[in-house]
Amino acid sequence: MAPHAEGTPEPAVPNLGLVRAQLAAAASSVSGPQRAKEYLDLLERSPRALYRDGGPVHLTASAIVVDAPGEQVALVWHRKGEFWVQPGGHLEPGEIDLELAARREVAEETGLEELERVGDGPAMLHQHDLSAAFGRCRAHWDVQYLLRAPAPASAVPLRASDESPKVRWVPWPRRPGRAGRDLSALPAGTVADLPETLAALARLVDAQR
Repeated sequence: MAPHAEGTPEPAVPNLGLVRAQLAAAASSVSGPQRAKEYLDLLERSPRALYRDGGPVHLTASAIVVDAPGEQVALVWHRKGEFWVQPGGHLEPGEIDLELAARREVAEETGLEELERVGDGPAMLHQHDLSAAFGRCRAHWDVQYLLRAPAPASAVPLRASDESPKVRWVPWPRRPGRAGRDLSALPAGTVADLPETLAALARLVDAQR
């Protein structure tokens, strides 16, 4: 937990019942029950790990956003990290809903709203270490949702933002006559772990076709 000056009260932690329920639901995600337990244990040890000021290891929320046919995925250019990645980020102080935080980030970074959640809760819990460019943040324990746009990508324009100056739909089609999805269209500079994430989530997208 981040240190506080002597005599300064520790920031209040809101009721985390909803967050705990969302993480418990993630036991059935592609990352499995053991990963969900790790997240719950982190919050038990340090409730403020829900927020950026909760220490060098803390939670974030993001979303893999696909178009209605499930053939395109929305990516944003992360200014600080200098890579293509799914929209997402830290929870704001006082936020106590991981899904709403992910949806807020998607709206801020791409302009997309009114998206359908695929599945009953988080699609994946993903832990990744960070470079020195991220300052005091050393690892993000990301809660990733899978969201679907209401129409094909051609009818759903994306909007860039100050934080994400470039946004784009990237083809993610099924392989003709073969199992799995084609990731060859991912742009140069895509964050290294995104192909693995997309491969793991492909079956969830295909199940909803």
